[in-house]
Amino acid sequence: MGQYWEMVAYERRETMGCWGKAGEFMQTASPALVIHRLAVPVQDEHARDARRGPAPCNQSPQEHSRLLQLSVDVILLITDELDLNSLYSFSHCCWTLHSLLRTVVNSRFRRSLAPWANTPLICAGDYMETNPPGVTTRVPKDFAPDPDMNEDIPPERYSDLTVYDVVRHMHPTDVLYGSACLSLPTYPRPKPRRPYYQFTNMYHEEPWERILEIRKYFPPGRRWVLRNLTTKEYVYAHVFTSLDGKGGGQDRPDATSLWGYSLGTLVFVNTCWSDDDSAAMFGLNVRGRWAAHCFDIVEEAKLLKDMKDSDGVWVDVSFREYQAMVQLFKQNRWDRA
Repeated sequence: MGQYWEMVAYERRETMGCWGKAGEFMQTASPALVIHRLAVPVQDEHARDARRGPAPCNQSPQEHSRLLQLSVDVILLITDELDLNSLYSFSHCCWTLHSLLRTVVNSRFRRSLAPWANTPLICAGDYMETNPPGVTTRVPKDFAPDPDMNEDIPPERYSDLTVYDVVRHMHPTDVLYGSACLSLPTYPRPKPRRPYYQFTNMYHEEPWERILEIRKYFPPGRRWVLRNLTTKEYVYAHVFTSLDGKGGGQDRPDATSLWGYSLGTLVFVNTCWSDDDSAAMFGLNVRGRWAAHCFDIVEEAKLLKDMKDSDGVWVDVSFREYQAMVQLFKQNRWDRA
């Protein structure tokens, strides 16, 4: 037996859909999907103000197209209404538009990354009956059960609904279908260097793995670190993915250990929450210590800056989390090393 799990950003009413039973998806790419929603790109110090475009000039381009005869300000106002993929396609209509809008596209693209940074997360089991401590479900006054759900929830019980129930009944956005970030084919990638199944999930091909490999946004050698912003704990990727927990592992936001786990696996294990311990695996604590906490994945320079500016004490829990994850994989005989 085992319950089904779903990663939700309940304050944003967003979900990654049903991942299935923990024992079945723990070794798949599903947990890693959360990484691209937490990994903050390196800030380009040389970037210009993308909102104003590459040129402050307010003159109309001398072209035959009526669109290009509009002022730069008017063109930018028009593009403000486009989603990112439409903007990308529009910027490739001609060289003039490409030159004008390339910094706008780059800025919008950067802002589309890490949308779940500093957002409370819960990987909720479908046997969840209570919320994690300190979490209060806020139900809108006009909230009503969806008649298509074939469930009768009395109005007086609205305040007793869990995060999982509220999100489920309020039609959350499935971010795997979203267009907030450039998607294929507008953001092509080279042919896979690894087995095809590692680049896909049950919905569609994800461009995120290719994006996380781009040095412009996520350069190697920056000592990437997962931060729990709620408890001020952090885990270094190169330690968490090493063979002995002492470093030497991959130094990337999406680094994967030879055992098969990643920082996404760590987020799932520590944010899962349910009132039933059935998980189709051994050793999973369904009352995760980090449930409903906020996270991000940043380079060490950002961590050190925030540690200096912060009043509280930050704690490195890299080795602790490495040991716990290895023990979990050993207990379930998932040893790949």
